[in-house]
Amino acid sequence: MPLSFKHLVSLLLLLVLGATLAAESTALQMAQSLALPGLAQVRHDHKHGYAMLAAETAIISSMFYFSKEVDLKKRDSYEHALKFAHILPGDYADAYFRDLSRYNSSGFEAGGYNAMVREEAIRLFPLDPSQQQIYIEENMYPDELAWRWDSKDDRATYVSIRTQTQNLRDYGKVAMGVMIVNHLISGLDVLRYNARDKQAQVYVGMKDSNPMLMLNLRW
Repeated sequence: MPLSFKHLVSLLLLLVLGATLAAESTALQMAQSLALPGLAQVRHDHKHGYAMLAAETAIISSMFYFSKEVDLKKRDSYEHALKFAHILPGDYADAYFRDLSRYNSSGFEAGGYNAMVREEAIRLFPLDPSQQQIYIEENMYPDELAWRWDSKDDRATYVSIRTQTQNLRDYGKVAMGVMIVNHLISGLDVLRYNARDKQAQVYVGMKDSNPMLMLNLRW
């Protein structure tokens, strides 16, 4: 049965629904191991299952840690902007916080966001002042969204906090990827040791330039 990665979730659901047999078939063991890496291995006295369980615990713990740290860093950057950029308290889009990190102010003076908008309007409509004004009014930051950093060092600190936040997000994504790999390895490991008893056969091939995993399961 050809199986690509995007069908693994569907396969897991089918295996669980079909796992009403009294005996623990390869499919049931694979469902257990995909749901919780190492479970089927431990239940069948394969000691390396404990390592898979431990890895899953460590990965989940790291994901919670990174998520919590991201929230703390986001709060730190927000409070820093309140204090040193003098923004008004509120719930802002991420694009607003990104602009805070790139411009010394929201105004029309040199280094301001609105000054950049005005320059862009002139570039787009060099001979049409009315269109320039329309563009400016549609894209400028109004007074209620204004900011002005006390110093470049304060803005640099803000940029540093946002960079740390993004790094933590990236670490969380890596942890999620590692968790998925751990589930897949655990499921394939079940197939590997059951294949010795000819309960399952595993093939790797290509179809339309895409890698495919073929499974032949005995229920």
